[in-house]
Amino acid sequence: MKGKRLVAWVLTAAMAVSLLTVSAAAVTFSDMTNHWAREDVEYLASQGVVQGTSDTTFAPERAMTACEAVIFCSRTTGVSATDKAKIFQKWALTLQAIMPASLYSWAGEEMAVCLETGIISETELRSLSQSGGLVKAISRENLAMYLVRAMQLEPMAKSLTNYSLSFADASSISPALQPYVYMLSSYGIVQGDQYNRFLPDRSLTRAEMAVMLRRAMDFMSERGLYAELPAFTDYEWIGGVITSVGVAGDGGTLLTLENPLSGNISVSLPTSIMIYENNMLTNASALRTGQYARVNQNARGTAQAVRLSGALTTVTGTVSSVDQDRISLTVEGASRSYAIDRFTKVQAGSAVGGPEVIDAQAGYTTAQCYVDAMGHLAALKLDGGSRSEQGILVSIVETAEGQNLQVAAFNGETQRYTLPVGGTATIDGSTGVLSNAYVGDYVTMRIKNDSANQLDSVAVDTVTQYIQGVVRSYSSSNITISNTTTNVAQTYNLASGVLVQYNGEAISLQKLERNCFATARLYGGQVAEISAWPGSTTTRGTLESITYGTPTTLAVRTADNSVVTFEVDLTNLPTILRDGEASSIDKIRSGDVVTVTVRYNRVAVLETYSQTANVTGTITRVVQDTNGITIDVALASGGTMTYTVPDGVSVTQDGNAISLYTLKFNDKVAMVVNGDQVNSIEVQGGGSSTQLNATVLLPNASDGTLMVQLENGTVLTVDVSKASVVSTAGGGMTLNSLKVGDSVQIYGNYSGSKFIATLVLKL
Repeated sequence: MKGKRLVAWVLTAAMAVSLLTVSAAAVTFSDMTNHWAREDVEYLASQGVVQGTSDTTFAPERAMTACEAVIFCSRTTGVSATDKAKIFQKWALTLQAIMPASLYSWAGEEMAVCLETGIISETELRSLSQSGGLVKAISRENLAMYLVRAMQLEPMAKSLTNYSLSFADASSISPALQPYVYMLSSYGIVQGDQYNRFLPDRSLTRAEMAVMLRRAMDFMSERGLYAELPAFTDYEWIGGVITSVGVAGDGGTLLTLENPLSGNISVSLPTSIMIYENNMLTNASALRTGQYARVNQNARGTAQAVRLSGALTTVTGTVSSVDQDRISLTVEGASRSYAIDRFTKVQAGSAVGGPEVIDAQAGYTTAQCYVDAMGHLAALKLDGGSRSEQGILVSIVETAEGQNLQVAAFNGETQRYTLPVGGTATIDGSTGVLSNAYVGDYVTMRIKNDSANQLDSVAVDTVTQYIQGVVRSYSSSNITISNTTTNVAQTYNLASGVLVQYNGEAISLQKLERNCFATARLYGGQVAEISAWPGSTTTRGTLESITYGTPTTLAVRTADNSVVTFEVDLTNLPTILRDGEASSIDKIRSGDVVTVTVRYNRVAVLETYSQTANVTGTITRVVQDTNGITIDVALASGGTMTYTVPDGVSVTQDGNAISLYTLKFNDKVAMVVNGDQVNSIEVQGGGSSTQLNATVLLPNASDGTLMVQLENGTVLTVDVSKASVVSTAGGGMTLNSLKVGDSVQIYGNYSGSKFIATLVLKL
């Protein structure tokens, strides 16, 4: 392997290296004449990878200290000078606390690279430093471990279960270090002496280190090995277990991946793509089903490289601690710990993303860790605990279950949360009781991750003043905001150094868009901080439920599996489209694909598309409980399935809403079902009541229908096309005379599940 040129990234890193204090401008050393390692030493010196002890000497037989040897290993990693400076900044304070000043002054920067690339752990470095081991000679077997790590081959070494060492003194090599020695021996990086001895306890000379370093670099150049550092990369990526490998239309490879958290995705790989297995370059034959693959992409979404890392193993345990860098958990009484990086897909509660979705204060209870064969945490699912959200309190409604809070988020979306009886509330840091006296104040909430909107606790800040509204104009000294609640515009002075964010990112004041939605924090009567968002936001997903009332709440499940709620005022409805045509709110159904457009804190447009029923059958059993009803359905395709149908799921007959609780034995149903979740039901059959006591939700004269809410909370669409409408106060009325919230008695009969009214009496 001698004579091979090092790849450019190695040279870039190597030229920035400076281990010893004396510069070596020459490439020949007087003490290397006729030395067996001369070629390797002088080649590496010419590349700036190693340096002499003076301008003319190398001291080839001098023993390497552990500090020197570990730093030599860092020169194989391919870390650029730019990244090295960033890495040093990251680790500087840690290294100052661990290393003696005499070592830190010249070895700190490269030791930081060793920590970042995994050549040595913080615990190992601390132990060596405290014992004085950093300045002691390093043994050949310990050097083997550090060099294998530098070459990014430790996962392979750890996975070895059946191997044989051919050295005459193999039995004297420490068992824990034998896999590392085997790896280096297999690739020709270490060799035995004239008696085929490895001499594991013997110290390592500078000449021996240089030869091993050259061999390692040549091997890495051949196999494409380098240290890929997640924290210092910014390309897009997708990952998952390979479920199929096919041929793409352009002659490349079509790869289908299944991610344990985000489902299936297909990606086309060009014929020229770089494929790595065990960190080493390979070819398309390595793309096998069952392996975890990470596909790195450029800014246009084109696949640039594939990194294969074996099958995933699922580890489930109780969370001991977790932050955005590491999780520790207890698995069957034993402790496990995994590093988290930006190549780890994370689900925390309903949020799916990267490490940024982890809340260290959440109190997660259990975790599922999906670990690849190289020991990397590919995916992490955290359950239990709570998440933090904040906003401005809009209203509080007292209920038997607790308090319903309506909160406006900083982006203008308004959501409703429930603080159950016994829930914790603090007012300015002291335990208190929530009331509408705090409307307009800033609130911080802890929300249960296993619930869409149930709170663990809520904290109110009455001291800090916030204003929400539309930015009408601003200058370098003031800003005018139109309050979305009062529609009154007011001008506020800007504090010196005002902080401005737009869409969650810091910007300069000059880049703030007019007519955006903003939440402004006041300090001393001046605006000190502005959190701004586009005046119009769009949310897409599946309509999970509709809860009619004043206001009516729509729950939308988005692509990342989170649930966002929107409130609609039935007296001031948004534009509603269904299947591309103008419609009304009584026609939309849970299970519809929906796009919700919010403008300045109000739902402006609801665009829905109906889903085609994918399950048909006949109800064979109905069980009612506090959570809704459970039905057994004899499927038209054969077999029987059981479904739990919660309140909020749309149940219709002939396109009109009927009561969930009128479902009965032998009803034929056509349902939209996702897994075991029922999104909507179309039925035939019904009840037998001839009188309904209800509250008006929506009169629809054009359709001759009246949407009402029964005393038990059920929402029903009544056919009033042939009904008389009268008032107990005397005299006839028109359907349009009825208002939202009016109490009515409706007389008539069911036709199947549809109630046909003959008389509507306004009370």
